[in-house]
Amino acid sequence: MYITDLQYFGTIQFIQSLMIEKNIHFDNLHPYSKMSFKNRTMIATAQGALTLSIPIIGGRDQKLPFKDIKIDYQIAWQKQHFKALVSNYKRSPYFEYYEAELELALNAHAVYLADYLIQINEWVKKQLKANWVIAEITTPIVSRNFDSWMPKNYDQVPNPILYQQVFEDKTGFLPNLSILDLLFCCGGRQASALLMPS
Repeated sequence: MYITDLQYFGTIQFIQSLMIEKNIHFDNLHPYSKMSFKNRTMIATAQGALTLSIPIIGGRDQKLPFKDIKIDYQIAWQKQHFKALVSNYKRSPYFEYYEAELELALNAHAVYLADYLIQINEWVKKQLKANWVIAEITTPIVSRNFDSWMPKNYDQVPNPILYQQVFEDKTGFLPNLSILDLLFCCGGRQASALLMPS
């Protein structure tokens, strides 16, 4: 079993791990940790990578179990994230195909971050026609498979999956972005093929 954290539209490397491992448990009992992809994702812009973050109640320095972290809706972050995706990906080959369903997924209203991320995870899984299974475990986990790629080093992944990106002529290739980048640029079928090792 692959025991890991939930991610907000996880990195390409993270989603590839889920597709390879197939039997997944998302550890919601571990304390919340800042500087991770639990509440952020990286997208491409003409100026380089941009971080989209979900605000949480109590700020990022708390040590509550992840399952108890609540989303802060005082600012219209869902609208901001969707606007950023539209403005940066509207010219990508497949954005139009995902746009309506993505807006619905983004606008889901959940009190807890973990519940929201489970819904996002299911949306990603559906787009990739993937078959990983999420197992429930009710006792704390000692052995975990941490995703070693964090916001500070996500782009240093060796042998990244390569594909044509929207702003590649301006920024060069940006590795290991959000799975959204791969979906918008390649579509679900090609994205799935790239994610599964040959």
